[in-house]
Formats: sequence, C-alpha cells, structure tokens
Amino acid sequence: MIQIQSSDTLEKNLEKMKQFVVKAKEQGSHLAVFPEMAYFTSKQEGTLKVIPKYAELCQLFQSWAQEHQIALIPGTLREPVPGEQNRFFNTLLFIGPDGRLMGKYQKIFRFKANLPHHTYDEGRFCEAGKKTVVCNFMGWTLGFAICFDLRFPELFRSLRKQGARVFILPAAFTVPTGEAHWEVLLRARAIENQSYLIAPDQTLMSGEGLPQYGHSLAVGPWGEILASQKTDEGMSLIELSHDKVQAVESKVAAWESRNEALFPTT
Repeated sequence: MIQIQSSDTLEKNLEKMKQFVVKAKEQGSHLAVFPEMAYFTSKQEGTLKVIPKYAELCQLFQSWAQEHQIALIPGTLREPVPGEQNRFFNTLLFIGPDGRLMGKYQKIFRFKANLPHHTYDEGRFCEAGKKTVVCNFMGWTLGFAICFDLRFPELFRSLRKQGARVFILPAAFTVPTGEAHWEVLLRARAIENQSYLIAPDQTLMSGEGLPQYGHSLAVGPWGEILASQKTDEGMSLIELSHDKVQAVESKVAAWESRNEALFPTT
C-alpha cells in the first residue's frame, strides 16, 4: 500500500512510482497498489495532454510488473472515451506479475461536492463506468473501487456477492472530507462485508494545487486497522489471512443473515 504525492510533472511521478515498485518487490510483496491518479495531477490544460498517453502508459506499467515479477495496480489512469474529445474514464488497471492485464475497472461514481476551498464535479470531464469488476489472484478474489465509490455500500455488497474478500480502493480524498469520513467509511465497508480493504491515498498538495488527505489505511475483516500512514510519502506491507476471514465469519453470521428477497444484490 503506497502513499505518494503526485505533481504535474509526469516524468517525476513515474520515477518515484518505479522506485516504490522496486522497494515493494525487495520487501517481498506480491502486489503493489498506488493511489488514484498517482501518475499525474494538474489543472485541466495539463490533464488534456496526458489523456492520449493512456496506451503508452499502460505498456510502461505492464513492463514494470513483468521486469520485477510483481502484480501492480498503478493507481488510476485517464482512459480516452471513444469518439469523445477530452473526456476520459477514471480507470484502474490490475496487472499480473507476468505483465498481463488481468482486469480493468472504470470508476462508477464521480465525485461531486461543494466544499469551502473548492467545488468538485468530475462529471464535467469524466465518463462513468458501468460494470463492477473482480479478479482472482493468489487464492483471493479482489474487488475494485475508486475514491468516491467508498460512499456507496451497494457497490461493495455487489463485489462481496461476486466473491470478493479483499477490496482495493485507490483514492485522492480531500482534506475536509477525509478528516470527517475517511476512516469511518473504510472500516464500515470492511465490517459490513467481513473483508479486507486496502486504501492507498494521495497526500499533501496535488499538482492541481488542492490538498490531499493522505492517511492511507488497510483494514481487516473485523474492522481492525492493520496499517496506517499519516501525511508523509511511504509504504506499508499488509499480509492477508484466510483464517482471519473465517474466524470473523464464525463470530458473526452477517452474510448468511441477509434478506435477498427484500434487499436483492446484483
């Protein structure tokens, strides 16, 4: 779980990310996960320049995974919308240790908020995804979400029904919303679904000049905090345990007590 501050200098961000990938492999990790838009943040004029680089950057991240034989989620990238100029999907890539693209999730819920320091409306330039995505990796089913998705428990319920016991949520949470809601929502989503939740967040000031909350968090299926960071850049290593998931299920029969007739989950 890697927490970084991204800037409006693409090459600088990529160099920093590559160093973290190497470090993760050296520490024995099987999967390195970066925050949302780790590779680049800037004002709109800068963003428009990186959208056409999507395919090139996908290949670069795939080459890193293959070179270091580590699975990689390089945060999210701006994927061009076919036939739409200057619009993109906010896309999470899951790349296997052989460099193969194993999964791709496009952010469903786009951030919209009117905060004291800034008004956000991702729908102005970002297209909404239309599919939930899970992938199998090393005996686990991973379910994917991105940042604002955290506020929609129905997404996580759907991922859990598809077998996900590890949720991956790259984020770029703002400071006021992060202080109020970040930890409590992450722990709630983990507890509700008796699953792990890994949430690397951007930190400090973005390339757009907006404050990022940091405080990346890994939560266990009982809601316990397994790893946390403050606002410095850094990395945490998390070990997953099937036994821990089973122990939580044996304590509270939450999943089997659902009422699908009244509250069906897709």
